[in-house]
Parts: sequence; structure tokens; C-alpha cells
Amino acid sequence: MEKTYERVVEYVKEEILEGRLHPGDRLPSERELAEKLGTSRNSVREGLRVLDNIGIVSSQHGSGNYIAVNFNETMTEMLAFMYILKGIKEDQLTDFRRSIEREALTLAVAKVTDQQKKELREHLEKLETVRTESARVRHDKAIHQILVTASGNDFLITNFMALNNFIDRYIRSMRSRIINGMHDQHLLARAHRDLVEGILEGNLEKGMSGLMRHFEYIRIYGGESEEQGNAMKVEKAETTDPIV
Repeated sequence: MEKTYERVVEYVKEEILEGRLHPGDRLPSERELAEKLGTSRNSVREGLRVLDNIGIVSSQHGSGNYIAVNFNETMTEMLAFMYILKGIKEDQLTDFRRSIEREALTLAVAKVTDQQKKELREHLEKLETVRTESARVRHDKAIHQILVTASGNDFLITNFMALNNFIDRYIRSMRSRIINGMHDQHLLARAHRDLVEGILEGNLEKGMSGLMRHFEYIRIYGGESEEQGNAMKVEKAETTDPIV
């Protein structure tokens, strides 16, 4: 049985779907919504509170209710909580990352901007020349972030960003395990170079070769032991440097 406040939720969803409401638009007043939907103002308030809690509506005291303009940030936070609460395993996370980045790369080779190309070159150069692993982690993360952003696909970008808190410690520990397993970081560096050069040159085959080798190294050398997995759970709780 439909709860009366759900009429408000459905109304707002339909208005957005039909293109009649956009981020930043002001919603009708509570009285107008109650009359339009044939429900009480209390039910309207409850519906608006639900929408506010999930980040669809922003309530501004004395001004009214508006469609939120920072929905991507809210969606990112919600997905991040979902990943954490479900306790997604590292191999599942790797599969998800590979799927996102593979699709993003296909789009990025055609859509990457000059500014993004400049940033990719800079991060690649620093990845290959900096002396500390913490600095290499930072530039490694930046390359993958730019790759996904360059796709221009909001769904890929939002899902990738939702991995922020989950991925930060994951990348740091994963790089260490890959390099220790290889006894050399040059293969991983070469994979990143082919990935970046593929994007810069508009060469999907080259970029995809680098990306797939990157994930193959994760599969071969990056597997976590039970002890490592437990350690990561502790480390995740201590992480304060999410991908940005």
C-alpha cells in the first residue's frame, strides 16, 4: 500500500525524468504540493525530508526546497558506504575497476582534452622519476583518475569516485605487492606509459594493452593473503587521503 509521502517522491522523480525540474530549480511550496498531490502538508514535509536525506532535495530555511546541485557528491558517498558495508573483496574490486577503466579508456581516447593530456604527461613523468613510493602512489592514482574523467561519462566517473575510500589503501598496498612480486617496478611503469601514450596518441590498442597488462600484474602479483586482507581492513579505517 502506497504511503502518502511517497507521492511527493514519485512526483519529484517524474518531474526530473520529464525534464521539468533541473538542479537548482525551486520546488512548489508545501501548500501547492499538498493541493496538487491530494495529500496533507505533513505528508509533503515527510516526503521532502526523505528526498533531503538522500540528497535529491536541498532545503533552504526561509527560501524553500530546491533540486540539489551536488547530487554527484551525494551519490558518490552513498555508493562508497554501500561498498564498505557489503565488504566487497579485493578481487571483486579489481574486476569492477577493470570494467570501469576499460570502458572509460574507449571513450577517453576520443574525448580527452588538451589540458587532460598535459596533466597525464606531467603525472607520467613524475611517476617515473620521483624517488619515494608515496609520491609514486599519488601520481599513479592521478593517472587513473584522469583516465576515467576524460571519458566524459558521468556514470563511470561517479562509480569510480565512489571507490575513493575503498581504493586509496587498496592502490597503496597493491603497488607494493606487485613490485615485491616482480622484484622490479619497471614492468608496471611500462604498463602505465603505454596506457598514457595510448590516450595521448589516440591509439586505443596501445592504451588498452597497457591497461590490461596493469590489471594482469594485479591478478598475478597482487593477490592478498588472509593476513593481508585483515591488515587492509584495519588500514582502510585509518585512511585519510582519498582519491580526489
